[in-house]
Amino acid sequence: MAFSNNGTMAPWGAPVKVFRTLANSITVTINDSVKTASGFAALGTTGALVLGHVQGIGTAKGMPVSSTGVAGADFGSFINTFLTASDNQTVAQVKAEIDVSKFTLYSAEVDATIGTTTGSNLAGYTQDLVDEDTLDESTAATTTGQYMGHGVDPYNTAQAIVNIFESQVFGV
Repeated sequence: MAFSNNGTMAPWGAPVKVFRTLANSITVTINDSVKTASGFAALGTTGALVLGHVQGIGTAKGMPVSSTGVAGADFGSFINTFLTASDNQTVAQVKAEIDVSKFTLYSAEVDATIGTTTGSNLAGYTQDLVDEDTLDESTAATTTGQYMGHGVDPYNTAQAIVNIFESQVFGV
């Protein structure tokens, strides 16, 4: 199930959003973790500072994107996942709406049984990504990691509740 929104720790409750052009030739899904790479939003990777999580996808002019992956020709809708063109950065310039807040909570998929590594199921432990939509259970530590854990998701005990810890926008 990857990442899904699970609330906020902020008393005002609102996300903090930025818009970034997506990198060329990537398949991006709503709630994917992303980073900035060469000025463009790229899929999150292990150890890289986290920009945020994709909340929406639109054309350079803010219109809905096409389900075909070719923006601008067909302004139909898409269902959660979009493949950018090989020249997206210079031609179509499809953008992602990204929540960069360190206060947003997510229920996150973990790549192994949660709790196998000491702390992956506990508050106060950090974890890194395996890829843009999964945490690496074996990286649980009390030192540093991309996401801060808040324990097991009470609605899905195979997932962890986390927030961005190592942020490209707000630092660590």
